[in-house]
Amino acid sequence: MKYLKLFRISCLSLALLFSVNVFGQTKYQKIETFTKVWGFLKYHHPTVATGKIDWDSVYINNIRKIQRTASDAEFNDQLLAVINRLGQLQKNQIAKLPDTLFAKNHNLAWIDASKIINLKLKGRLKEIYTYRNQEENKYIKLTYLTADYTGENQYENKGLPNHDYRLLFLARFWNAINYFAPYKYEIGEDWSNVLARFIPKMIAAKDTLSYYKTLLQLSVSLNDGHSQLTIANDNAPINNLIFGKYTAPVYAVIIDDKIIVRQLADDSLNKINVRRGDIILSIDNEPAAHRMVRLGAYVSASNNASRNKYLTWVLFDTHNNYQTLQIKRGNQIFTASVKCIPASKRDWRYLTDYTANKAGYKTIGNSITYVYAWQMWHGNMDTIKALIKSRKAVIFDVRNYPNGDDFYNIFDIFLPEPKVINQSLYLSLNNPGYFKWQPSPKIGNINKSPYGGAVIILADERSQSQGEYSTMCLQTIPHSITIGSQTAGADGVVTAIPMGGKLTISYSGYGIYYPDKTPTQRRGVRIDIPVKKTVESAVKDQDLALEEALKYLRKMGID
Repeated sequence: MKYLKLFRISCLSLALLFSVNVFGQTKYQKIETFTKVWGFLKYHHPTVATGKIDWDSVYINNIRKIQRTASDAEFNDQLLAVINRLGQLQKNQIAKLPDTLFAKNHNLAWIDASKIINLKLKGRLKEIYTYRNQEENKYIKLTYLTADYTGENQYENKGLPNHDYRLLFLARFWNAINYFAPYKYEIGEDWSNVLARFIPKMIAAKDTLSYYKTLLQLSVSLNDGHSQLTIANDNAPINNLIFGKYTAPVYAVIIDDKIIVRQLADDSLNKINVRRGDIILSIDNEPAAHRMVRLGAYVSASNNASRNKYLTWVLFDTHNNYQTLQIKRGNQIFTASVKCIPASKRDWRYLTDYTANKAGYKTIGNSITYVYAWQMWHGNMDTIKALIKSRKAVIFDVRNYPNGDDFYNIFDIFLPEPKVINQSLYLSLNNPGYFKWQPSPKIGNINKSPYGGAVIILADERSQSQGEYSTMCLQTIPHSITIGSQTAGADGVVTAIPMGGKLTISYSGYGIYYPDKTPTQRRGVRIDIPVKKTVESAVKDQDLALEEALKYLRKMGID
């Protein structure tokens, strides 16, 4: 009898636990569905588009009621009431969908698939889609081919928002990406799963630190190197809180899951027992592998090569003035106590390890011109052109960030006629979730005697965004060869979604594809001759891509 009684108590406990779990799942599922319906109406309903209704307030005023609804019928009635308050839908003209639109991101299957939404509500949503807004929308505009969210309420003075506003900002972000991010289909996860994962995370955040961590993880979920969480376009306050405002004066690289020192921030002032080529085994007694996984959860990137690059930016960050490093140097393993410096004193160009020299160009041997792409400007362009014409080969090093218009002036000596660089993909305002193709402007001019020498392009994970686009420009040169490793896979203008309290999360706002519409996002640009970096090459400070380029040219009789 005693065991039977215990069995009954256990069953009752399990039943109660099960009912709590079901209730929790239902509660979150209703929040998820309400968030989708709210976002759908925001970008499709003509009345909402006018901005005459404070649509954020509609979310705030209903989110608590949604969580308290006891039945699906009550839930549907509440959503129908929200729609009814928008007034009569004008049915003057059915919205037309051009056949040429890019459709991979469009997905309203959740309406039919929903087990909570009843047939009446599904019918109303489909009716709204049929007669969706075809005029301007307060909450979304198109500026420079990307989404413009300046119509959103900013809430700049909000510090740590309460649960309702956290869910509002999640709803704003999720729906903006859902309808207007060109690379949503490349994220690597069903976007609805992201919403389901982050609803409980947003509710559970108990302080500013946990809230920022949640937002960083939300940013990371895009798998986009352009996705960053910032406060007034500055991520230092967030990084200082989460990672620490001090750092060991070390610049490192990660290869094959090994952390290798490549430079010290200030070798003359910091007399520390750390050298270039040292392998870091642990940081503050935390094994390197564990630290990379733990901090990597808060580092946005499009692919692993890029994530490792950005991970080195925070690996040594700390809240302390000193840091303990376990180091492997050759066959020796030892521990060093390192005096830290303010993280703000590091130079982001050295963190990224951009290639450069004082002039921006040099010669190798008697036949090769070497050009650092980000140092091409009006003042040296004629010199660079003349130098290239006088040599049998040119190597363009784009393991950096070209960001000046003068870069495009180089192509008149290479191209026999103007060429399209890429196809762009930008949003269709009247058809949320669909995108339009647009070819880029052409570069180059008519040239009957273009440069006939060998053209080599060097690229790797340091080539991101404009660096990748510059590489694609150089790849329009006939017979050019690209040597290196996977690039960052993040191209398209940085676009920011306001998240309250001067916070924003950014993403790649329009798509960049090759002229044949081959994608570059997450993949990177085309590499003709792959060169894999090794731990040994990093320890010895070898440039394997450049060595491969010179080897390639020697086979052509050029040195």
